[in-house]
Amino acid sequence: MTGLPGWIAHRLFANYWLLAVCAVIGAIPVALGILWLDREGGTAWLLARDLATVETSDTAKDFVGVAAGINAAFITLYFSITLIVLSLAAGNLGVRLIDRWVERPLVRVSIAGLSFCLIVSLVAMLSIDAEAPLEDTPLLLVGTVLFLQAVNVAMLAVSLHDLARTMFVDTSIDRLANDCKDRSLSLTGVEPVGDNLAHSCHAPREGYVEDVDIQSFCKAFSGSQKRVIVHVAPGQHVMKGERIISSEAKLEGHDIKRLIPIGAYRSDNQGVVFRIRLIVEIAARALSPAINDFYTALTCADKLAAIIESQTSTYISDDRVAALAGEDWLILIGQDFRSLFADPLSAFRQAACQYPSVSIRMIDNYARIAERKEANGGSGGLVDMLRQLAQDLRDHAVAVAQFDKDRHDLREAFAKGFAKQTGTEGQE
Repeated sequence: MTGLPGWIAHRLFANYWLLAVCAVIGAIPVALGILWLDREGGTAWLLARDLATVETSDTAKDFVGVAAGINAAFITLYFSITLIVLSLAAGNLGVRLIDRWVERPLVRVSIAGLSFCLIVSLVAMLSIDAEAPLEDTPLLLVGTVLFLQAVNVAMLAVSLHDLARTMFVDTSIDRLANDCKDRSLSLTGVEPVGDNLAHSCHAPREGYVEDVDIQSFCKAFSGSQKRVIVHVAPGQHVMKGERIISSEAKLEGHDIKRLIPIGAYRSDNQGVVFRIRLIVEIAARALSPAINDFYTALTCADKLAAIIESQTSTYISDDRVAALAGEDWLILIGQDFRSLFADPLSAFRQAACQYPSVSIRMIDNYARIAERKEANGGSGGLVDMLRQLAQDLRDHAVAVAQFDKDRHDLREAFAKGFAKQTGTEGQE
């Protein structure tokens, strides 16, 4: 989902309440429809074949009343456990994970199913007269309540299991990493140009860039083939009035709010840039004294390595700027490899420097990526950047290490990992 329509759609559909509200609204006509079928011969058909689930109208009334009470208790239980689990998990892993958890289909389907069953049960309870003869009792509706109750119990067990798995951080890290590997933007390097172009557009509000709608930019400006510079990238914070676009052609007639929507806070809709930073946030929390879970940080280091390798095609050398491949008139500042990883990997270094085991793992990961890229004829500038990242991590970790063996292991890890790139194993 791109642009302003995609941002609005994400806010509307990827939430905890919309499907539940639709289920509540839809349950009433469904229950009334089944009640109409009962009065049109459904009850008589069941009685003729001895398929009635109750013997008396009073039993039917009691059953749907109990079912309604159980459904209400299920909803209360599910909400309570959800709040407890998400609070604990967010406190240990990262509060911004909630933005992804509430989007999960099973969570939304579970609360919607519980709400649907409760409303159907309430309608059934209101439609039954305990003193009426059995042939005037809506037996199809009673049978529906029984069926939904069985489904509810099974779904509750599945949902509680899913909530319990939420606390298993490795699943969230793996999903984040897999989502980060999907990138449709293809970049190329072009000669730098001055950014003092004739026309410019400024941010209409303060906030975080949710998206840069590349397709809409191409439709809006490709006909003129004039240079357009997008000065902001998804996830970047902008101030009201700050320049976000400059162009050689006039920008009148283009709704910048649709091309570059700006939200109030960072969200998963910002894509790769949000997810990389979220993995780093999880690692930093895991390495905090309150949690001290360095195995989670090791997992984050490994997943970051996989993400880095998947994004190396977006590397642009220092003497060039990123532009859209095939449309090199559209310059995209801050959307290349260096801009994507420089800040989060610096934050990871600052968190990992006090844990030699995590630092050594990440240095090894940098070296593995560099070796694979060199073997495949990759960019020398990319290898140099990876080496510099590893060297900075080594130096920072050595500076804070309090044990000589840790300092030796850090230096040895760097020397061994980048020996092929430097030809100076054991030095530095």
